[in-house]
Amino acid sequence: MSIIHRHLLATFLRNLSFTMVGALILFTLIDVLDHMGSFVDNDATSWQILRYYSFKAVWIIDTVLPIAMLMATLFTVGSMARYLELTALFASGWSLMKVTRPLIFMSLLMTVFSLAWREYVLPEANVRRNQVWEVEIHGNPNRIRPTQHIALTASDGRLYYAHKFDPNTGILIGLRILSHEGAIITERIDAARAEWDGTYWTLFDGTRRIFDGDEETTVAFERLTARDLEVDPKSFYRERIRQEDMNIRQLRDHVQLIRHSGGDPTTALVDIQFNFAFPLVNLIVVLMGILLASGPRKTTVASGFGFTLLVSFVYYLFMNFGRALGHNGTLPPIPAAWAGNVLYALIFVVMFVRARR
Repeated sequence: MSIIHRHLLATFLRNLSFTMVGALILFTLIDVLDHMGSFVDNDATSWQILRYYSFKAVWIIDTVLPIAMLMATLFTVGSMARYLELTALFASGWSLMKVTRPLIFMSLLMTVFSLAWREYVLPEANVRRNQVWEVEIHGNPNRIRPTQHIALTASDGRLYYAHKFDPNTGILIGLRILSHEGAIITERIDAARAEWDGTYWTLFDGTRRIFDGDEETTVAFERLTARDLEVDPKSFYRERIRQEDMNIRQLRDHVQLIRHSGGDPTTALVDIQFNFAFPLVNLIVVLMGILLASGPRKTTVASGFGFTLLVSFVYYLFMNFGRALGHNGTLPPIPAAWAGNVLYALIFVVMFVRARR
């Protein structure tokens, strides 16, 4: 790596670090002021508040990384243009893409980092943040790993409801199982208690009702070994993660579960595409920032900050608008999630054609 590239990369990383730290502090202070009343009213401890904002910092990093990438690019390349360093390099035969090659490489790395961050770090942090906020601070029931009033749809398509579940013994109290074909219930099993022997469920003191058109067959039982139930105790104690907090793998499993139960997985399909599309903006905004900052108009701190806010606001607005259209079925999942990236990619192409390079 040449001295010029080392200097450019070091300046970019320094600007990126300052921007990320500043964004973390700013977002945290705004959130503290917004939630101070809840912390005081619920007697939240310092440890609870610290853990809440530690988990929330993961979300802040994911949200502001594209903004920081754009701002760092504008300040880095704009400084070289302002002090005529770019002009000197152009005169010596360097092209704009050759000068800024380290920034493009770094933006590719950050795109991969963002994808991995959203897949392996962000979902778990969101779950823990919600748990601290709802359960530890506000004292609400644990809905992430509930032990009462549990409802789920298993891979066999059956609907399960349990009044109570003991994760230590694997015993279910007040179990209800519904089998269906579309919107028609074909079978209902009610049991006062169910025990897991490691292979099958044994149901106690219940009834099994089979519906065939207008006919109903009811069979009472004291003990029934249900060999056809494809669900295990882990399913009842699995974390109930909100769809917006799921990673791509969890969303794919969620899509299969919805399809097996006869539902519409459109919203989950849109979110899968959104999780693929969002990290790519790190590359797009860096390319746009390079072209803008290297133009004849010199990029100042004020103009760079203003342009960053404008680009970020329009992008987030466009992406979330497309996501909403995808969720309600107006757009297919891929156009709904990728529309913002396509728009900004087209803007980059136009800027690239017109730029001096």
